[in-house]
Amino acid sequence: MTRRRISTLFSVTLLLVAGCQSRPTPVPASAETARPGDPLQGLASWYGGNDGFEGKPTASGEIYDSSRLTAAHRDLPFGTVLEVTNVQNGKSVRVRINDRGPFIRGRVLDLSRAAAEEIGLIGPGVGEVHATILSPGIEEPAMSPSGLWAVQVGSFADRARAERHAERVRATGHGVFLEPYRGLSRVKVGPYDSRKEAETALEQIRDAGFEGIVVPGDGRR
Repeated sequence: MTRRRISTLFSVTLLLVAGCQSRPTPVPASAETARPGDPLQGLASWYGGNDGFEGKPTASGEIYDSSRLTAAHRDLPFGTVLEVTNVQNGKSVRVRINDRGPFIRGRVLDLSRAAAEEIGLIGPGVGEVHATILSPGIEEPAMSPSGLWAVQVGSFADRARAERHAERVRATGHGVFLEPYRGLSRVKVGPYDSRKEAETALEQIRDAGFEGIVVPGDGRR
């Protein structure tokens, strides 16, 4: 075997190895790229038991109803419809995104109680799921519709820190969402239909040991 032939075979082998290593893997859908058929995989949890969320406003402004098939996601536009499958048992359910969360590292979805029941996730509490986007939602405004109110409880340059703070505040039973603003992640509670409602929420948040300010819902401040 000549030196040139050995060199050629070696080069072909390297190309084959590189091709195997660079095979694309599914990327979780985000607000910027979400489209029908996109995959989403990771851990899902559920909320709406005795955690105080029932009847409270979600980040979209809807009132949380644990009997509806809804879910929370950090970035997907509100109204996005997903088919979520429990990897453990193969059960599936269709949900609509109407809230923000979960804010725990490694989790991709927070399901309503009804949705969790459909796929057998109530007992375990957390489980691996595979989700597919069936229809995209509409692009949401920077925060929530103008004229609503919210309570800002933090602003962070580090998204991970913002998510951890949001999870702590969320444990008080209030709806929490993140708002991107000039490179920062604002942590806000609400939205509320009136300033008085937001001020009442602020008092409750302070009683729980957090500080915040009431802000209008059009992104100002």
